[in-house]
Amino acid sequence: MNFRLLLPCLIALSSGLHADPVAVKTVNPQPATASRVFEIPGHTEPAEEAKLFCRATGTVRERKVDIGDQVKAGDVLAVIDAPEIDKQVDAAQAAVESAAAKARTARSNSDRTASLLKSRAVSLEDAEQLASIAEQMDADLRLRKAELGRLSEVQGFATVRAPFDATIAARKVDRGDQVRGDSSNADAWLFHLVRINELRVVVEASPELALRLSTGREATVRFNELPGKSFPAKVSRSSRSIERASGTMRVELLLKNDDRALPAGLTGTVSFSLDPVAGTFLLPGNTLLNRNGKSIVVLADQGKAKFIEVSQGRNLGELVEVTSPALAGTTVIVSPNAMLREGDAVEATALPPKAKP
Repeated sequence: MNFRLLLPCLIALSSGLHADPVAVKTVNPQPATASRVFEIPGHTEPAEEAKLFCRATGTVRERKVDIGDQVKAGDVLAVIDAPEIDKQVDAAQAAVESAAAKARTARSNSDRTASLLKSRAVSLEDAEQLASIAEQMDADLRLRKAELGRLSEVQGFATVRAPFDATIAARKVDRGDQVRGDSSNADAWLFHLVRINELRVVVEASPELALRLSTGREATVRFNELPGKSFPAKVSRSSRSIERASGTMRVELLLKNDDRALPAGLTGTVSFSLDPVAGTFLLPGNTLLNRNGKSIVVLADQGKAKFIEVSQGRNLGELVEVTSPALAGTTVIVSPNAMLREGDAVEATALPPKAKP
């Protein structure tokens, strides 16, 4: 057999096999318009909270509030009897008065010597020495006043006041209890205050959701303990950091709670209704191929097969969400043949679109 004569025939036959276009069925991607609802667990926290410690050592003379009481900023919560501090304040006041008298005398002597220096009745060295003593007495007076101010501040701490409008969540003292000022014990607090007329709702959001939750985004919060009720909330802030261990981001919402009906620490469900991402379309599930871990669809583009990568979203039954701006205005091949390659000629027949779910 003459292979030289046979080879052109085989090439011509092979070319003839690929010359005919492959018949394919196609659909047009339908833009996704339905909002997607994300539901994730969240829990409530106070908008503000504080644990109040005592800086004055003494005995509780009065406890004016108990758990559950509502207080205003500046309200007195407790009064501490601190006789040692009172005596220290008295002593400091006396020290200030003594230092003031000494400073006046030293300044008077200095001024008188300065006037005598002009007539050379005293030496320059004596005048400078008395001026130096006057300055020392003035400095000592300032020091005594500073100490008096410090002790007066500590004395003021004997009256424990609310730093903001709040609810008393817990207390650890009663009348007659001994308290130690500036204790290093973290558990030595007197009152735990929470502000719950506004609550933080804390969620741990996946990156897919967290990156779409801008400040002011509205949400709905529901609690199993309150069936049939829902509460509006808005995103107020996020940590802007994905935790490596959990793969989530902390997002906080604010929920109005003017009647204080909702307590802090309640766990519920937070719902976000988000529009589809731009470039999201609906396609039948049998248009997708998986190659090397990537989702692929095949387009019938000007009579030829064209492969593009897409991002696959929710499976809605017969239809699947896919995202790719390149899908706009295209026709997609249904059930593409596994032997189909980029650039192969195709002859497309359009199928009627499937109804959206």
